[in-house]
Amino acid sequence: MSAIRRLLTPVFAATLALAAACSEQKPQAGAFTPVPVTPVLGDVPIGDANAPVTMLEYAALTCSHCRDFWKWELPKLKSQYLDTGRVKLIYRDFPIDEAGMGVLFASVSRCGGEAKYVDMVDEFFTRQYDLLTSAQSGSALPVLNEIGAKFGLSPEQVMTCIDHQPDLKASILKSQQDASAKGVRGTPTVFINDELVANPTWENIVAAIEAKLGNPAPAAVAPASTPATPAPADAPGATPPASPPT
Repeated sequence: MSAIRRLLTPVFAATLALAAACSEQKPQAGAFTPVPVTPVLGDVPIGDANAPVTMLEYAALTCSHCRDFWKWELPKLKSQYLDTGRVKLIYRDFPIDEAGMGVLFASVSRCGGEAKYVDMVDEFFTRQYDLLTSAQSGSALPVLNEIGAKFGLSPEQVMTCIDHQPDLKASILKSQQDASAKGVRGTPTVFINDELVANPTWENIVAAIEAKLGNPAPAAVAPASTPATPAPADAPGATPPASPPT
């Protein structure tokens, strides 16, 4: 039994038992027949494929910082750069956990094909807490099936992508290996036209994009002076407030 199946053993066994009860010919214990799927095996650019700037993000569906970037920063990136045809985003998997959950989640997120891929990645980030919590008790499969059903995937298709698509798993691991060769050590890691953004804050990413677009960096603005904050009235040496007029 694979490591991924061990993480899902209680529910996986129940699923097999239910399938056997509904079949005229009872399968052998542990048997599963894969069904046809057409998973994503390569890049799915977000934005205009001919955009002059390419933003490459290596991320993991189990990474909370990646989730925050996707949910908070991506909408701004989309409105300012992707929708205007100036930047395209390529999201690549970089699983970071030793338990194999990153590969598992990435496999299911790619199971619906290119047309559903971006929306499925979004759903995985939205339900990241539920997925990770359920995985701790070996009961992630119902959540994965819920996500799959939302995008028209049957439980059999989900299981096929989890454990019966060697090309799919190889594509995810190749993404991880290629990233490691480029010096990626954690997530999220961002490249703008193949140039690493050392500290991928929103401000630094925008600065790197604008530089590649040929726009000068905005001039530094000196911070406005702020009045000193008065000490609390009961602090040592503080001047007590004046008494109100009577």
